[in-house]
Amino acid sequence: MAKKNPSKKSNYLGFRLSEEVLNKLDLIAQQENKSRGLVAKDAIEQWLNLELFNQNNNLIMISKTTFSKFLSKVNDEDLNSLANEVSSLYSDLMKFLVAEPMNDDSLKSYTGVSIELFGKNGLKWFNTIDIQIQKNILIFRGLHDLDEIFSNYFSFLYKNLLSEFFELELILTREEKTSNLVHLEFDFK
Repeated sequence: MAKKNPSKKSNYLGFRLSEEVLNKLDLIAQQENKSRGLVAKDAIEQWLNLELFNQNNNLIMISKTTFSKFLSKVNDEDLNSLANEVSSLYSDLMKFLVAEPMNDDSLKSYTGVSIELFGKNGLKWFNTIDIQIQKNILIFRGLHDLDEIFSNYFSFLYKNLLSEFFELELILTREEKTSNLVHLEFDFK
């Protein structure tokens, strides 16, 4: 039977889940100190974003372990080249998401998208990510669970993303990379 007032849309969605799925939701809810409903909502949003991103960009997904093994087989020159190619792809995605030209005026908008893209709700490359703009200094800090090769790769990628696609005159003033940390600081004009 159709609803009487179809012009009034509801934001509520109800469906049944198996006990196995509910147990997984409960486990994640407990680990993240969230309600089961919020975990389910976040999971659906993440899946939709990932699905739309994959459909629009014709991508495949690989595990962190496989990605890390792949990066370990690549020399520094090829690692830099790969980072340049990937930063081009991500700049296109970011332009689509922000819908503003990539310049120093829109840098804060792109910073938010970067946190979403590379953080827990996106590619999950970083467990914790923080990007700040203080005066003419951009500070990137990220903790991950991959390795130092990934830290090198991401540093190449992020430096290229900022310098090539934002066309900012950047001076790298600090670069700290370890097996689980990337800390970059840039001065820009």
